[in-house]
Amino acid sequence: MTEPAPKNAPRVRMDPAERRAQLLATARDVFAEKGYAASGLAEIAERAGVNKRLVYYYFPDGRSELFKAVMADVTAELVRTVQQATRAPVHTAKKVERLVEALVAFFAEEPAAFAVLFRDPYGVREPDVVLEAVVAQAELAREFATLLSTAGAPADTLLAVSSGVVAYVMRVIEMAVAGEIDRDTTVDACMTCILGVMTQVGLPPA
Repeated sequence: MTEPAPKNAPRVRMDPAERRAQLLATARDVFAEKGYAASGLAEIAERAGVNKRLVYYYFPDGRSELFKAVMADVTAELVRTVQQATRAPVHTAKKVERLVEALVAFFAEEPAAFAVLFRDPYGVREPDVVLEAVVAQAELAREFATLLSTAGAPADTLLAVSSGVVAYVMRVIEMAVAGEIDRDTTVDACMTCILGVMTQVGLPPA
């Protein structure tokens, strides 16, 4: 978590890439703590130790652009995590299990990331923010589809299965983030659903 800059502290000069990264990290903390609707650029700027005008310089469209940039960063981290988890040369079902375990672990370690990607966007009624959330879901669906494609399923089947699986898995993970179920139960519930769907549509686990 980024530490708030002391009041009246001299501004630290950074190159543009460093400054943008700092603003994103600070915004991520604020959005995680307060949610999108309750977060303002003034607080983000204060915590970063900069003038609000500087935030607009890097993010001209303001809060929504900054939030979408944070969402894109979290999505990229999530995709890297699941891709690393599925690199091992094992059969399809085991790769799917590793993907699910990686998702569960990611959100267990960063529960605020779930709100940023899958809860807050749908409560603000801003189409461009919702679109970024859809992108995150689509990226996860692509990872599932990539694994299941090795079973030789038709494209339309892959699309339906991967999209449905993501919706179910994220709902179960939401329960885990809320503390309603533990990690083992989360993984078991997800895998029971996924393996059942694979069997129903004729996708062999190997």
